Amino acid sequence: MHIPEGFLAAPVTATGAAVAVAGLTVCVRRARLTGEDGRLPLAGLAGAFFIVGDSPFVPLGFGTQGHLLGGTLAVALLGPWLGALTIAVVTILQALVQGDGGITTLGLNIVNSALVPAFLGWPILRGIQRAAQGLGGRGRPGPLALACGVAAFINVLLAASLFVVEYLVGAKVEIDRAALAGTTLGTYALVAVLEALLTAGIVRALLARRPDLVLIAPPELRRGRRRRRPVPAQAGGGPYVPPPPGCEPERPPRRPPDAGAASGTVRPSTPEATP
Repeated sequence: MHIPEGFLAAPVTATGAAVAVAGLTVCVRRARLTGEDGRLPLAGLAGAFFIVGDSPFVPLGFGTQGHLLGGTLAVALLGPWLGALTIAVVTILQALVQGDGGITTLGLNIVNSALVPAFLGWPILRGIQRAAQGLGGRGRPGPLALACGVAAFINVLLAASLFVVEYLVGAKVEIDRAALAGTTLGTYALVAVLEALLTAGIVRALLARRPDLVLIAPPELRRGRRRRRPVPAQAGGGPYVPPPPGCEPERPPRRPPDAGAASGTVRPSTPEATP
């Protein structure tokens, strides 16, 4: 879905760059305010996964390719703001290293891939999550995984529709609009199904093993799946049970240090009286 160099007019690409800079600025500030920047190590691992997962390209015939996006999975794991920044970094690396997308169109590609999941996809995901968990329960991982899959399907179609609008508005040459819309939306309808299945499966697997990695997981689900630490055993072989609050055994008061010993002087010993 990345727009290559030379296909769109300069006013359209400049507008996309301005929107991308403004959106990423908002993401940086809100990531700091919400504490999402504490998940930066996970963001690095997720970014590497997205670079590999988005690598298979399907040519569309209009100078671009179809591939997985990963935006919904990113915001589900990292939150909307850090997730958008992670996908933006991935988009930049794909343009510079893999040649997927142009430099002047980088702003539009960031808007489509990173900002759409954050500013549009995140509210959609939260709404679907409330509806699914209202029917299936907040403490079950299945409804949340289903909500992430449905949101991923919708986000891919939103990004593909915006991609088509950008081409229709800013194309430098006359193009077959019906063919463009049909090819892009048809291809990305299949991509949306695949991404929905992958997103739901990954979220479901993480909720089963490491729910703490899924930022969107509710507290009830995290507490229900938290790993228990092993309890140290007593000398007698039984498990150690700490006393309830207020019933701890009292410790004897500590004796103050001897003044003479602290000052370094030695008191003369008194001779014992002989009978």
